[in-house]
Amino acid sequence: MNRVRLLIHRLLRRPSITGPMRFHTRQLPDGVLLDLEDYFLHVVTTITDDPEALALLLEIAEDRGISREHDGWEPERLLMERLIVLVGHEIPVRGKALARLAARLTAAIPAAPLPIPAPREATA
Repeated sequence: MNRVRLLIHRLLRRPSITGPMRFHTRQLPDGVLLDLEDYFLHVVTTITDDPEALALLLEIAEDRGISREHDGWEPERLLMERLIVLVGHEIPVRGKALARLAARLTAAIPAAPLPIPAPREATA
């Protein structure tokens, strides 16, 4: 059902950012949802096409499997940083696209803050 809603949303609304990497925004009652599917596809394609990136990902997966047996040991952190350098983690937004994104994000700010529910008291 969510996939159908997402497809309808994409057909009826233009993306917030069209280049160099498209992404959509969808209004939520208390904010906005950023749809970064094109960036995700870029990441997966980069990892699968680059043997060094794929080797890093496999090494991270292996280290995470080993680290589950130890308390708080995260040896994959440095490997993750190297993978991020290879794949990238930023999406450039420039010019008119930046103004459109700013307008959509500003429009998504709720008029009145949503009430935060009071914490429940523990019952005996």
